[in-house]
Amino acid sequence: MPKCLIAYFSQTGATARAGERIAAGLRASAFEVKACNIKDQKPPDVNEYDVLGIGLPVYVYAPPLNVSDYVRSLPRLDGKSAFVFVTYGTYRFNAADRIRQALARKGAKGVGYFHCRGADFYLSYLKLGYLFSPDHPTAEELAGAEAFGGQVAARVKAGEDFNAARESAPSLIYRIERASFSRWMSTWLHTRFFKVDQQKCNMCGLCAARCPVGNITEDKAGYPVWGRDCLLCLTCEMECPEEAIASLQTSRAFLPFMKHNVRKACEDPSVTHARVTQRNGRTIRV
Repeated sequence: MPKCLIAYFSQTGATARAGERIAAGLRASAFEVKACNIKDQKPPDVNEYDVLGIGLPVYVYAPPLNVSDYVRSLPRLDGKSAFVFVTYGTYRFNAADRIRQALARKGAKGVGYFHCRGADFYLSYLKLGYLFSPDHPTAEELAGAEAFGGQVAARVKAGEDFNAARESAPSLIYRIERASFSRWMSTWLHTRFFKVDQQKCNMCGLCAARCPVGNITEDKAGYPVWGRDCLLCLTCEMECPEEAIASLQTSRAFLPFMKHNVRKACEDPSVTHARVTQRNGRTIRV
């Protein structure tokens, strides 16, 4: 029985749901599947599997930094079948190409690429009152994910390759935004600007507990301290019940970019949205 490892990153569940349905499609085709969220556990040795799947949400038109790190850490994959799937709230552009190309450089053989929308719980948009792609992935999209799993299984059994065409690169303003959220910018700029209001913070530890990469620790007084491995997901700030955390991303410096993104997405009939309020760590539809 062929064995498949699906290593994905999911915080709010959209990518996890897509990954589980892809796994169901593979299992229906007599594959043994291990699905692993790298947020919660270290994936097993890829050498023990015949097929590798990588799943990710699109973060600021790019793969999350921890997913890129994981793919770079993989050994040579000479001849191993690999597929990629992504979820995205507004625009994915060519984010998946970076992962697909990295796998190809490792020697993997492409056997599929799947994408669907996922609810976009990005704090900068939520603060402006918009949740993009709410209620996604839909039942139809998840059915497509399961069908995709069956297609991957058929290609692997037939020894076929499948290399999807490269996707469109973002326009200049989106490229500037993507560059401003790179690993270098995260390490040397953004992480220096996380602040906690000690008058508001109740030292509950929720921010550290919810950080997907363990980047937040506590000082001697119990207040949060940010390290240099931030993904810039803003989960800490978004879920703070006292609204005690502030970051560069939600500052006035980035507000023109965020307003531009929201306006463009709202004008695009292919992108659905819901109006929301974001208060005390809760996203509430209005």
